[in-house]
Amino acid sequence: MRLRLVLKALGLIDAVRNHPRGKYVTVLTNWCGEFSSQEARRLFSEAGLPTYRTPEGTITAFMHMVEYRRNQKQLRETPALPGNLTANAVDVHRLLQQAIEEGATSLDTHEVQPVLGSYGMQTLPTWIASDSAEAVHIAEQIGYPVALKLRSPDIPHKSDVQGVMLYLRTAAEVQQAADAIFDRVKMAWPQARIHGLLVQSMANRAGAQELRVVVEHDPVFGPLIMLGEGGVDWRPEEQAVVALPPLNMNLARYLIIQAIKSKKIRGRSALRPLDIAGLSQFLVQVSNLIVDCAEIQRLDIHPLLASGNEFIALDVTLDIAPFTGDRESRLAIRPYPLHLEEWVEMKNGERALFRPILPEDEPQLRTFISQVTKEDLYYRYFSEINEFTHDDLANMTQIDYDREMAFVAVRRSGQSDEILGVTRAISDPDNIDAEFAVLVRSDLKGLGLGRRLLEKLISYTRDHGLLRLNGITMPNNRGMVTLARKLGFDVDVQLDEGIVALSLPLTSADKQE
Repeated sequence: MRLRLVLKALGLIDAVRNHPRGKYVTVLTNWCGEFSSQEARRLFSEAGLPTYRTPEGTITAFMHMVEYRRNQKQLRETPALPGNLTANAVDVHRLLQQAIEEGATSLDTHEVQPVLGSYGMQTLPTWIASDSAEAVHIAEQIGYPVALKLRSPDIPHKSDVQGVMLYLRTAAEVQQAADAIFDRVKMAWPQARIHGLLVQSMANRAGAQELRVVVEHDPVFGPLIMLGEGGVDWRPEEQAVVALPPLNMNLARYLIIQAIKSKKIRGRSALRPLDIAGLSQFLVQVSNLIVDCAEIQRLDIHPLLASGNEFIALDVTLDIAPFTGDRESRLAIRPYPLHLEEWVEMKNGERALFRPILPEDEPQLRTFISQVTKEDLYYRYFSEINEFTHDDLANMTQIDYDREMAFVAVRRSGQSDEILGVTRAISDPDNIDAEFAVLVRSDLKGLGLGRRLLEKLISYTRDHGLLRLNGITMPNNRGMVTLARKLGFDVDVQLDEGIVALSLPLTSADKQE
C-alpha cells in the first residue's frame, strides 16, 4: 500500500515538473492515510507541492486561495466616487478648533450637526432644553410625537438611567418624562453633570434598519471605521466589520457585503432592502471627514437609521482633542495628497493642473497612452507594447503615495480630466534612491510639459527625503537627454548597452560623495 502511494506521488511530481507550464499550475495534494501516506507527503513537501492530511484541510486551503484571489481582484477594480459628495473642511476645522479652545472634549448630536452636515450627512433636527418646561415648549413648536434624551458627559450609557424616552405625544407626557429623567439621574448619579435634554422629532422607523458606525483610533493602524448594528452592548470584535480609511465606493461596498455575509448586519425583507449604494456613499463621507480632521479621536453614530435611500444619524457622539504633527502619518493608508496640486501655465497660454495620479484616472490614462506614438512608448518602456491590460493600468494608478508618486498634467474637458503627460518615481525600500520616468502626449511636445513635470517630481522627491533620482533612456531619445542635462542630471552614455544612464543627486551631502 505504502509503495503504491509513493509511486503515485513520484508520478505526479514528475508530471508537474516536466509539464511545460508546470510552474504556473496550482496543485494541492491529499494522500489519505495517517501512516501509509507519510512517505508520499514527505516527497510532496520536498518537491514544493502543498500536501494535506485530510480532504477538509485541502478544501479549506483551496478556498483560502480563492478568497485571496477574489479580494485581490476586487481591490484592483477601478474605483469610482459619486459626483455629489460634499466636503467643507474649512468650516469643520473652524468649528472643531473653536470647541477645543473652549475646553470641549466631547460633542453630542446637537453640536455635531453642522460638522456632519458639512460632509453631506443628515442628522435628525435636534434642540436643547434646560428643563421640562422648555422641553414642552420645543415639543409644541416642532410637533408630536417627540423623543427626549439626557445630556450628560458623565453618563456614558443613557439607558443606565432610562435617559431616553420615545414617542411622547402630549405636553403632559413630555413634562412627566423630563421630570422623571432628572429625578432618576439625581438618585443614581448625584455627582453627574447635567446639560439639559435633547428634544427631537420622532423619526419614521417603520421598516427602517438601525445600524451603527463607529470610528476609533488603534495605536498601530490609526483610525478604524467599524460597521454593525445598533445595540447598547457594543462589542466591535464580535458585532462589527472593520475597514481602514480612506474609503472609495468599491471598498465601502465590500465592507457592507462582508457585514451582511458575516451576519454583522442582518438581512432585510425584499420590500425594504438595504440600499448598499447609499450606505456606501455615507461610509465614504465618514471616511473623508476622518481623513480631513485629525482632531477627531472617536465618532459614534448610534443609531444610523437606514430607510430606503435615506440615512439619518439619530444620536451622535464626537470626541475631539488637539492634534500636532503630520496629519497623514496617523493613517495606515496615506490618502490623496491634495496639497501637491498645482496649476501651471503652458507655453501656449493654456493652464494645466499638475496633480498626483488617482485610481479613478484609469480610463483617462488608457486614452492618454493611445495618443502616444509607438516610438515614444518604446523610448519609455524599452519594448513594443501592443496593449495595456486592466491590471497594468491599475498598477499605474492605484499607488502607495508613501512609496511611489506619479504626477499627471491634466486639462479639464467637460466632467473629466484629459491627461496630457505623466511623470513617475518609485523609491527603493530604504527610501534612498528612486527610479523616474516621464512621458508626454506625442502631439503636445514643445509646450514645456516634460520639463515642468520633471521639475515638480524633483522637488517632491527632494522634499520627501530621497538622496538620488535615477533613470535610463535610449541614446536616440535626444529630447530626454537634453532635458536631463539642463536640469543637472549626470548623463552616462553607455553605447555597449544601448542606454543612457541619468542620475541626479538630491542633497548637498550626496553631491559631495
